[in-house]
Amino acid sequence: MRVAIPTGGGDVPGLNPCIKAAVQRISEGGSEVIGIRRGWGGLVACNPADPDSVAANTMALDPLVVRTVDRAGGTFLHTSRTNPGRVAESEVPTSSVIVIPAKVRTT
Repeated sequence: MRVAIPTGGGDVPGLNPCIKAAVQRISEGGSEVIGIRRGWGGLVACNPADPDSVAANTMALDPLVVRTVDRAGGTFLHTSRTNPGRVAESEVPTSSVIVIPAKVRTT
């Protein structure tokens, strides 16, 4: 199973430690974790049919990647103030499932 983690709204000091804890727990359970860059904005901008778009809007997360993220405030995934309830119908992704290739960019 793959689990996606987006962040949205304003940055707060505890987001990175929360992401780290979630990634560690999910990984321990044997699942894969994908970070969504720029929250809902990244999800809306991601075109599942375009590998460059997927690479630009997602990030593979594992315990090694998040090992030191709790040392900084905010969120290393970045955030957006995109309100999913106010996204124009023409901007809604055509697929509710984003197929993430086995290897996505980790930085």
